[in-house]
Amino acid sequence: MHILRIQLCALLLLAVSASAEPLATAPVKRSTSASSYTAEAVVEAIKTTQIAAETQGSITALPVKVGDSVKAGQVLARIDSRVARQQVTGSQAQAAAANAQLFAARQTYERKQRLYEKHYISQAALEQASAEYKTAQAQTHAQQAEISIANVQAGLHTVVAPYSGIISAVFAEVGDMALPGKPLLTLYDPQKMRVTASVPESQITQLDRAGELRLEISGHTLSAVVLSVQSMIILPTADAISHQIQVRITLPQNLTEGLTKPSPGTFARLSVPITGKRDTAQLQVPSAAVMRRGELSVLYVVINGRAQLRQVRLGQTRGDFIEIVSGVEAGEQVALNPLAAISSFKSKK
Repeated sequence: MHILRIQLCALLLLAVSASAEPLATAPVKRSTSASSYTAEAVVEAIKTTQIAAETQGSITALPVKVGDSVKAGQVLARIDSRVARQQVTGSQAQAAAANAQLFAARQTYERKQRLYEKHYISQAALEQASAEYKTAQAQTHAQQAEISIANVQAGLHTVVAPYSGIISAVFAEVGDMALPGKPLLTLYDPQKMRVTASVPESQITQLDRAGELRLEISGHTLSAVVLSVQSMIILPTADAISHQIQVRITLPQNLTEGLTKPSPGTFARLSVPITGKRDTAQLQVPSAAVMRRGELSVLYVVINGRAQLRQVRLGQTRGDFIEIVSGVEAGEQVALNPLAAISSFKSKK
């Protein structure tokens, strides 16, 4: 209450210091609009990934931070790979030895095959040479597979981005021990966003899936945007405590072109039309008549040439007009320029 009084006083002082302007007023009108349900919502990323290490080791490099934009395949973290590199070197040496044995076994087999054709050795000796040759071939293939496995294991020490996106959280620092399954950071795709709202069970069946939505995102240039329902997903289960059901609306990708994209977790307000209900009459005034200071919304009602300060509760914004839930009556005159209204009142005194 003390804060509200301070804000009201600040408005009065600001008005007194304003220069005198011609006073213009507009009536509070009743407008008829389709019934809708307004729910508090939150902006979410459809694709969000917690990236974890697949191997154990000390983190040697972490070149990204929260808020960085990354491309698919970009290095996000490096883990100590000295042991893995030694394993690759050992596997390559074993493969070289297997290749040498294969070469010797092939030479022996070919020589004994010629001797067998001249009847200098028995068939058993030839079969023995053939078996040794095939064994050497199998060992060579096994060593090649070991090299591939060692290379894959070494590659796991470099963590890369699975897709292009933005880093939203980092849970580790250089020098920390990375463990399999332990998250290192979180990545999300800003091109695929949605708004999630919780709607009471009693309202779910009345939502008009073919109507137009009205979206307001707090602190963002996307204010009172009208959307056509492209993808509305209603989850099949309700929360056991609040008895509310989540409704997810996918945002069109072209909605934020040229604008700062809303971040996951941003507060939003979603209005969904309701079917089966008659239109309701609502009060509205020009948006220019309303002054906002923090959480306080006020306007000036002009009665007999005098301006009265009124605190009002706002509803939805529709073009150049804004809905007034409480604080004024239909037919009252409101000042289009609040500062000019209070200055005019001061001059008349």
